[in-house]
Amino acid sequence: MKHIRYVVISPVRNEEDYIKLTLDSMVEQTVKPIEWILVNDGSTDSTESIIKEYASKYDWIKLITLTDRGYYFPGTGVVNVFNNGYAAITEPNWNYVVKLDVDLSFDPDYFETVLGRMETDPKIGLASGWPQLPLDGGWVKEEVQPDHPVGPSKIYKKAAWEAMGGLLPVPGWDLADVLGAQMHGWTTICFGDITLFHHRISGVRRSGLWSRKFLQGRFEYRHGYRFIYTFLKATRAAVRERQPAELIAKVSGFIWAAIKHDEPLFPQAMQMFLRKKQLHKLAELLHLRTPPTTN
Repeated sequence: MKHIRYVVISPVRNEEDYIKLTLDSMVEQTVKPIEWILVNDGSTDSTESIIKEYASKYDWIKLITLTDRGYYFPGTGVVNVFNNGYAAITEPNWNYVVKLDVDLSFDPDYFETVLGRMETDPKIGLASGWPQLPLDGGWVKEEVQPDHPVGPSKIYKKAAWEAMGGLLPVPGWDLADVLGAQMHGWTTICFGDITLFHHRISGVRRSGLWSRKFLQGRFEYRHGYRFIYTFLKATRAAVRERQPAELIAKVSGFIWAAIKHDEPLFPQAMQMFLRKKQLHKLAELLHLRTPPTTN
């Protein structure tokens, strides 16, 4: 593992509740990054002072502070903040770059294990562990797709990163990077047996259920989703969560975007690739195609 050199970039904003968990997890890693750049996106709480405390003890932890824009800006804003950190990398000879949120904790061998597997399989270009969420007094494994590394912890192999051309600065960047890597022939994987503890449940900073799901429906149209795929996915989620409003809101958002002819967020080639993947999944779901067997 001595030849593995990875850099970590963390966009941070008002993270005083959880950031020490992430800082302590990183400090305890068996294979540490050569550089960890935390980009303070105008925090108004004690986030900056907490980072400074750790940076004074570890020279591989670095802080960049941006001017407070006055509001939380998901999607595009996260990519722009990340890119500020990427531009500040001073260690040129890295072979992995990581986008890491600071509301996570993980075992001391987290990066050693994930990076070791990526080294063993040269086809893996993008990977993460599998998040667990704090629910009902315990930890519950989040429902994610096995080929979709999660947004809070993205580990990119340098060759895959360069083939993708970095992150697409749009809402849905964490789907675009997966599609971009796959389009260039890379395997993307969320390792089910490597745990990430995600202390903040996704979406809690945003508005209520209806507004959130309506916006997701609009985005899925703009990403190039097939309507039937959005409908079936939303139906499944609504049944599981016993929230029929979730289905109505997401489908309404999709149809609204279609009526308004909302501008696409992904390039046409990426949309076509996404639709092909969705058709493949729908065929399996409807038993129109038998999945290949493995020996």
